Amino acid sequence: MTRPVAIFLVGFMGVGKTTIGRALARLLASEFVDLDDRIVADDGRPIVRILEESGEPHFRAIESRLLAALPRDRAIVVACGGGTYAHQPSRRLIDDAGIAVWLQLPIEVAIARCGAGEGRPLFRDPEQARTLYAARLAAYRAARLHVDVEGLTPDEAAARIAGRL
Repeated sequence: MTRPVAIFLVGFMGVGKTTIGRALARLLASEFVDLDDRIVADDGRPIVRILEESGEPHFRAIESRLLAALPRDRAIVVACGGGTYAHQPSRRLIDDAGIAVWLQLPIEVAIARCGAGEGRPLFRDPEQARTLYAARLAAYRAARLHVDVEGLTPDEAAARIAGRL
């Protein structure tokens, strides 16, 4: 018997992981998981407070623990945070559990989508975002599938991903 497929959408903030993830889960009749929402529910604080009060290592530890606890008995689509796949322990968990799909979008488009960065605790300004993207790029490139989503609606992006799986 084949194990149900777990699909992990990875990529920089602003690429549409959550929106595309919901569309992909509908298309594939899979459960949808927003990892950031799970972290907030688990910790009881907004992500910005977790990072400010407890630091990124604490945040990444929660993230890795929740990734390890995801169900393996049903098909799921997981929208990961922008730094999830760049964190080696989380990347190993994702690669062991399913298929990482890097949602590609030009960095300038992602920055524009982030606006002033409200609700994005690791987005301080465009230059800092470019630096962070450059630091994470090698990790994103390690994903099994690369899917360009520029100019696509969420449903079109979901269909493109489904066609590549």
